[in-house]
Amino acid sequence: MDQAWKLEEEFWRVSTSGGVAAYYARVLAADAFVVVPGGVLEREDLLRQWEDRPPWSDYTLSESRLVLVNGETVVISYRVQARDKDGEVYRARVSSVYVWAGSGWALTLRQHTPESGTSTDMTLR
Repeated sequence: MDQAWKLEEEFWRVSTSGGVAAYYARVLAADAFVVVPGGVLEREDLLRQWEDRPPWSDYTLSESRLVLVNGETVVISYRVQARDKDGEVYRARVSSVYVWAGSGWALTLRQHTPESGTSTDMTLR
């Protein structure tokens, strides 16, 4: 279960260096998707989007909760605050679902709920 949380932390860490496409290629399940305001992004859409997306400048994760559902599924919820290169701040509640894929955890679902006052289009940039 802690390994799944480490993968979430890794996502945000690589999001500041431009390495998210490679991260997603390694971690996403074949049928994975991410729900953001205005749409659902499938695995291939995510890989394509993150190849050209500018990295976040910095981020903070807080209020994490992890629940092991059945021994093979972990649900994670937390709060993120991330800042882009222009200083705009994105705040959201994020939920992720990981399943055990034999040799490690695979991300099957991530969902972003921006907090009040946060631009919802920042999730699709």
